[in-house]
Amino acid sequence: MRLGFLGGTFNPPHNGHINLAREWSGRLSLDRFLITPTGTPPHKQPSDVPAEMRLEMCRIAAEQSGGLLEAFDFEVLRSGQKSYSVITLTELHRLYPDCEIFMVMGADMFVTLESWYDFDRLKTLATFCTMPRDGIDTAQLEAHRLHLMQSGCKGLIADVPEMNISSSEIRRRVSEGLPIGGLVPEGVERYIAAHGLYHQNQFNQ
Repeated sequence: MRLGFLGGTFNPPHNGHINLAREWSGRLSLDRFLITPTGTPPHKQPSDVPAEMRLEMCRIAAEQSGGLLEAFDFEVLRSGQKSYSVITLTELHRLYPDCEIFMVMGADMFVTLESWYDFDRLKTLATFCTMPRDGIDTAQLEAHRLHLMQSGCKGLIADVPEMNISSSEIRRRVSEGLPIGGLVPEGVERYIAAHGLYHQNQFNQ
């Protein structure tokens, strides 16, 4: 089985995440694609929105993705322990022993992979997939991919079209009373409204 994996705070999940999953699923002929909200992310401050609510929004997004996505709750259920990717990927291999995992990430994360927790083990657990973003171009990514290959780490680079959507922009729009239709799945938009999320100027990822 070929399994796609995208982690993040998903605060909230939005249509850019869905588009990213769709693009990589098509390019890699993936059988399943998991989105995994972090419980306690190691590199960011904890979110003001509880992990359980972010997970529920991911479940709603998955339900409305036409079978493209599945929400994976492993990191949220780890009771406040930091969400290291090596632990989550190890769990996925335990659950799906024959799977090949493709972990999708931003360009900024791809170029810092060697600094991640337990990189020596992490590099054996997945192929790391990225795309040019935020001033990091294809040539830079390709040079780093070749560098990672020397340590046995597999990477893929694709020119995936970018949707100009960010979770921080969605939170800002909600806080200012601006519409977010078309930026998030309709069910996520209703959930945000029903629970009064993002109405204060709190923009932690």
